[in-house]
Amino acid sequence: MTYKLVLLALSLCLFNCKEEAKTETKVVDFDYKFPSVQKLVDCEGVDHALFQEAMQSFEEDIANFYTPEQPVMSRAYSLFVSQAISNKVDYSAMVSDHSKTVLEALKQDKMLWKTNPDGSKVNFNHPIFDCIGNQIKDEPLRKTFKALIDTNSMSLRMFSGQLRRQTFGMKDDKYLATFVALELFYGKFYDTDLSADVSKKTNTPIENEHSENDGHNH
Repeated sequence: MTYKLVLLALSLCLFNCKEEAKTETKVVDFDYKFPSVQKLVDCEGVDHALFQEAMQSFEEDIANFYTPEQPVMSRAYSLFVSQAISNKVDYSAMVSDHSKTVLEALKQDKMLWKTNPDGSKVNFNHPIFDCIGNQIKDEPLRKTFKALIDTNSMSLRMFSGQLRRQTFGMKDDKYLATFVALELFYGKFYDTDLSADVSKKTNTPIENEHSENDGHNH
């Protein structure tokens, strides 16, 4: 009898372990909204298709929010970056359902996330940031970015000044756009329940959030 009980206990334990493993490895399934033959973000060793989807979904959201009548990406970036750095973005009004789903897919990459002392949620030791640092188009910005990544010193406090001055070029630099998307968009609503604020969804961004250091986007 004791032997049978031991076998039963072992069987239950193995079953539970398998079920937990299934839960932990459950893959978020979603339809890619921006399938493209062209690789806008091509980084070795990472899911470039997912990061590209994340960047494009982010761009669509900020364009719809800041320039709803006619998309103007340079202006959308200028307003978004300025407000995001100042913690004035209403993510509950901006974030689309697709971007929420993309975030859940991004969360499956456990190495991508960690809570930093300044509140940032992204892990800058992830290979995507090394790739971004090698591909940013603007040379001074690229050098600063790489230096901060290589010395494990990346933070908005150290980088926001230069970032503000490059908003005009973000629409054409998809690697820099991917950094902005991860740090200032997905990372900002990473652990926020946006469903509670669904009634607030209106396109009412603050229009005059420019400083003298912002990119020239007008």
